[in-house]
Amino acid sequence: MKRYEKSDRSELAYLFQGIDDSMVIAYLQGYMGEVFIKTSDEINAAVLVSGEYSVWGGDSSSADADYLAEHFFDGISKESSIAIFAGNNPDWERVLLRHKENHPVPVPRFHIAQRDYDFDIEQLTQYQNALPAGFALQPFDETIYHAAMSEEWSKEFCETFDSEEDYLKRGFGFAAMHNGMFVSGASTMTVYDGGAEIQVATREDYKQKGLALSCAAAIVLAVASGHIGMQQMKYPKRWLSSWGMSTRGNTLQYICVVNALTPLINHCRICP
Repeated sequence: MKRYEKSDRSELAYLFQGIDDSMVIAYLQGYMGEVFIKTSDEINAAVLVSGEYSVWGGDSSSADADYLAEHFFDGISKESSIAIFAGNNPDWERVLLRHKENHPVPVPRFHIAQRDYDFDIEQLTQYQNALPAGFALQPFDETIYHAAMSEEWSKEFCETFDSEEDYLKRGFGFAAMHNGMFVSGASTMTVYDGGAEIQVATREDYKQKGLALSCAAAIVLAVASGHIGMQQMKYPKRWLSSWGMSTRGNTLQYICVVNALTPLINHCRICP
């Protein structure tokens, strides 16, 4: 399994047709992620790796597809991955599930609804200011970046960026702090021309306090007002929002695959 090295990533767009995902867009625009292939002579299938996710595209019946599934953990230094593939290509599921050495586990995923919103700025401001006593809202900086990357619950905020410098240059977020500890937040997970995907999470022992609501409201307000920290990105004046809904029937499918070195107990912990 080898990394795709060509600078013109658009040549791979046909492999990921039908996968309407921000990670694919960000990769094709040259911002985030890396793609692995079997050989550059004739590319029949590829896998895009971005953070804890891997996006599988191309001809799932090809020898390339089976090779990539078999050697996936040989080519990346990760303990696990959430594999994503187009729902109209069920053969990918069979390929991934066939390789038991990766301990594949199907995981449910909910439909993503996309629509245009007129944000209620007054309501969002109330949410942002509704932090309980003893908590403070703070923009992501170097200290919070490293705090996020040091714990499993918060890694996804920043792990798709190449480095601290890369995150602070092109990403942004808001953190809820308690006694100097980072306990909840909302942050850009992927960024690309025309949009960004936001991750919202709270440490287990701080849930049900309204912290994520305040952080999410703060990041939406920053975007809606145009006061965003992302540099060298092309963003529209009006944003089209995508929200995860509690309705099944999605067009993408997800399987959790885990390195043989990882205990099986970790399966559900990292799977959505």
